[in-house]
Parts: sequence; structure tokens; C-alpha cells
Amino acid sequence: MEQSDAEFASYFSAKTLHYHTRIEHSISDVLARFSESHFYEPLNYAMQGGKRIRPLIVLLCHDSLRNHDTITDDPMPSAVAVELLHLESIIHDDVIDDDTLRRERQVFHVKYGLHTSILSADFVLGIILDIASQYSDTRIARELSKAALRMSEGEYAELKMQSSSKKIGRDEYIDTISQKTASLFQTSAKLGAIISGAKQQTIESMSDFGLNLGIAYQMQDDLLDWNEDGNIERAIGAEFADLKKLSYEFALSAKNALAHVPDSEAKERLSELAEFAVRRRF
Repeated sequence: MEQSDAEFASYFSAKTLHYHTRIEHSISDVLARFSESHFYEPLNYAMQGGKRIRPLIVLLCHDSLRNHDTITDDPMPSAVAVELLHLESIIHDDVIDDDTLRRERQVFHVKYGLHTSILSADFVLGIILDIASQYSDTRIARELSKAALRMSEGEYAELKMQSSSKKIGRDEYIDTISQKTASLFQTSAKLGAIISGAKQQTIESMSDFGLNLGIAYQMQDDLLDWNEDGNIERAIGAEFADLKKLSYEFALSAKNALAHVPDSEAKERLSELAEFAVRRRF
């Protein structure tokens, strides 16, 4: 019998609990280094909640490819870095969208003010740069930089899209969410593969996995918000059912990108993550 969405979400969370526990401890450890900073309390507030999907992707991709006979760098700092980059984008997004609530709590700029929000996002960027500098492999810093640049481009494109009365085509919509959201999923997957010591072809396969997963994930978010504000419905020249079908196609492409990855528990969780992305109801 097929699992309900709630059952599937519970099943997936239970299977990845040990990863989430490590991620939460690592985030706390990084923030604790700045316990004397003015930004410590606000950033702890901002980091509460969240599914931690992006750092989870880093760790799962690393573990699915890692040769246990080879010593590699620790993927956890980069996992924290991608979550911090996600946090920075959330702080900015809530200001741009003039949101007041996120996860049923006051958004950062409502609780702490606009000026503190701007400075906090800058402070987070400093932490990310510090983490990137810990890796001797310059690809880590480069991939984080590329993600930040593409996310900014995507946010700007969405801003222009929402301020225009013109409909946009499917390709333009996909390009926008590929930059705004999927780019960090893609970077997360690539970082895990790079740190595992994988060959370039495998890194590109994981890159495809992350990109397709991120597109499916954002499409599902837009579908969940379809009747709430109408922004996406007004902007996209597509029907709800067509977009729903498309999200499943991208999730399937993500799963197919794992075809050449050796079977393991980590690979199974990655495959389930693609299912989770399009089955969310919350």
C-alpha cells in the first residue's frame, strides 16, 4: 500500500535523524564561536527550525561516493556553509517580499529591524568565507561563490517577474528557479561529491541530481502556494496540473542521475529525497 504524505515524511525524517542530529550540533558549534558577538542571539533565532535539506544533501552525496579506504576532508563544515548561505537568502527574501511570518514566527527583519537584518546577512557571509578558507581545495570556495551569484540573479529575475503584468513562459520560469533555489541544491550535491574524492564525471552526475531536485522542490513550493497569493499563477503561462506533472518529471530526472552511484543507504536516502520533494503537503 502506498504511504500517505505524512507517513512518508515521518519515515524519511526517521531514516535521516542521525544526519540531522550531527548537522544541528555542527551549526551550534559554529555559532558558538561567535558567542560574544552582537549577532549571536539574532542568528540563533534565525537558525531555529528548517528541514536542513541542503546540508543533508552534502552529507548524503559525500557518503554515497566516499571510498572508505581514502582519507578525505570533513564535509560537515561545507554542509554548515550551505545552510548559512540559505539563511542569508531567507533574511533577504523576507525583506524583499515584505513577509511578516515564517514557520509561524516573526521574520528576522520584523523582530530585529531592517538595519540589523542587513548587517546580520553580511556577518553570515563572513562566516561562510571563513569556512570556505578551511579547505585546501579551492573548488569549495568557488562553488559557494557561484551559488551566491546565481541565487542573487534568480532573486532579481523573480522580482522583475512579479512586478510585471506579462506572463512568462515555462523556460523562463524554470531558468529563474534554477538560479534562485536549485543552484544551492546543485552546489550542495557538488560539494559532497568533490570532498568525497569523486571523479569529475561523477561530480557532474551529482550536480545534475542537485539541480533537478532543486527545480522539483521549488515547483512544489510554488504549487503549495498557488492559491495563497496568486503571484505564480498570474505570472506563469501554465496550468496547475501541467506544473505538477513537470515537478514529478524533474524529480524523476534527479533519481535517474543517481544511476551510476553504487548502492548504499546514503544513495537510497538521496532517491527518497527526490520523492519527498514533490510529496510535501506542509
